[in-house]
Amino acid sequence: MWWAKTALQGLPIRTKIERKRKRNPKVHRKLPKMKRLKSIVMLALISFGILTACSSNALHSESISIAGQAWKQGVKKEFNIPVKDTSLLYDVVLTVRTTSEYPYCNLWMYLTVDGPLGKSKRFPLEITIADSKGQWMGEKSGSTVAFSKVITHDRFPKKGVYRFSFEQASTDKVLPEVMDLTLELFAKEK
Repeated sequence: MWWAKTALQGLPIRTKIERKRKRNPKVHRKLPKMKRLKSIVMLALISFGILTACSSNALHSESISIAGQAWKQGVKKEFNIPVKDTSLLYDVVLTVRTTSEYPYCNLWMYLTVDGPLGKSKRFPLEITIADSKGQWMGEKSGSTVAFSKVITHDRFPKKGVYRFSFEQASTDKVLPEVMDLTLELFAKEK
């Protein structure tokens, strides 16, 4: 091939695209515009997908992070949820996020609900983290696993603010690898 370099040095070598542009100058102008248009359309579609995926129809949503990803016994995480319409049926959904290093297959906690009627209810609540084979039951993304559970599917008896308090109920003094709790209120159709 050494002879090709020396013999063909003076001859111009053109690629296929250069030959097309040479024959039809309009092709030269259209290619970048088409690429730009495709890029804009793709960006718009991706943006729309992200916005619709991240939007929620929750009437109320609140998150509380666990300091140092270690939930200490006796530390309560409280959420205040305003209820304005007592005729609606509501779902209250708790989402717990842990790391993939969470050491247990479940998470026990106490839930206390205080309402505007002055009554308080306390009951145990279990979030199943993994099945008997050790497979995560929640949605895993990287090293984060999210578990959601409907804790109430009912009507609220009176308008006002309802306080939901969560307290870890394990035998450990500190429950490791718990990142945060999110409580959401959804209205169901009548």
